[in-house]
Amino acid sequence: MRRRPLVVLTVALAVLTGCTDDPSTPSAQPPASPAASAAATLDMPPESFGPPPPAPTPTSRMEMSPAGYGPFRIGMTQQEVTDAGLVAGLSPDGCGSASGFPGTPEVDFWGGELVRVRLTGPTAGPVPIGATLADVRATYPAGRAVTGAGGVTGWLVVDGANAMLVEFTGGTATAVTAGVTTTVEEVFAGTRGC
Repeated sequence: MRRRPLVVLTVALAVLTGCTDDPSTPSAQPPASPAASAAATLDMPPESFGPPPPAPTPTSRMEMSPAGYGPFRIGMTQQEVTDAGLVAGLSPDGCGSASGFPGTPEVDFWGGELVRVRLTGPTAGPVPIGATLADVRATYPAGRAVTGAGGVTGWLVVDGANAMLVEFTGGTATAVTAGVTTTVEEVFAGTRGC
């Protein structure tokens, strides 16, 4: 009688640990990758799904400045930006957005060159979305107040041929734009834009 509980215990342990008498059967299978699972489910080779989307080109920090945002540098050619996989599907007038980056930047090309990058989502650096007008003025005391289309207020910081414009709603930063100064001012005033 004492043997029966020992046999039941041994069988239970063998089942729980995945032991088998067949040495060709692995005791545990590693989890399949999502692509392998999809290929097995769809009965298609992984390469038929196409190449993975390009990863954003990181910089040391994804900060906005008059020179651009992260890998988006004002003055880059449209071809350079497209070849780097930073944007896809630009409209015929050179406007588009870049998914996969914090803040989902809007981009604007003029004459084949990047002239403007605008963010309405989270940003890093000294001017995050949500900063107060007082904070932005303290960080950029050389800037100046500007009024845009529909009475929107902003703080314009010029650095050579480029500028950074922080837009405010109710005293809080809601968008940050970097680009060629004249383009930034014209788009903000509503006289040009995507």
